[in-house]
Amino acid sequence: MLIKTLLNKVERFKSFVYGSIAVRIIDGVEALVIDIEPRRNSRPICPECGKKRSTYDRQPQRLFEYLPVWSFKAYFRYAPRRVNCPEHGVKVEALPWGFGKERMTFSYQVYLARWAKRLSWKETAAIFETSWDTVFRAVQFVVDYGLTHRSLEGVTEIGVDEISVFKGHKYLTLVYQLNA
Repeated sequence: MLIKTLLNKVERFKSFVYGSIAVRIIDGVEALVIDIEPRRNSRPICPECGKKRSTYDRQPQRLFEYLPVWSFKAYFRYAPRRVNCPEHGVKVEALPWGFGKERMTFSYQVYLARWAKRLSWKETAAIFETSWDTVFRAVQFVVDYGLTHRSLEGVTEIGVDEISVFKGHKYLTLVYQLNA
């Protein structure tokens, strides 16, 4: 099975296709570099209003760190288009795999954050050959996403309890839903 076929099964992006895949040296380590190209006749999406607009120009190619593939680091390589939006001016297009200037893909951030729940952040960084700061940014992204998409609809009754967790006067406040 080709890596491109595997990527299309795991993570397909609307209006984008996977191009060539090669092993390159990045930061002194062999890594898979996966080129991504926009589909023909596709138009970039304005990050402000979410509407398809015309292309203004393209920026230089950037690398976005993706999930490791068979213990190889993997990167998406893409030259983002700039959108000519009549309402918001010239902006860099919204990308379905990353946000803003972040160099990690959404799936890699979630992957690191899930491992950081099980291990210490330092161990997680060591296992995936990345920095502690990268793990921190991944966890911060996932927590921020969860807080902004949290819904308290349907919660009508809560319980609050204070439990002792260690020796001395150390307590943990527990808040839970009673009508679940």
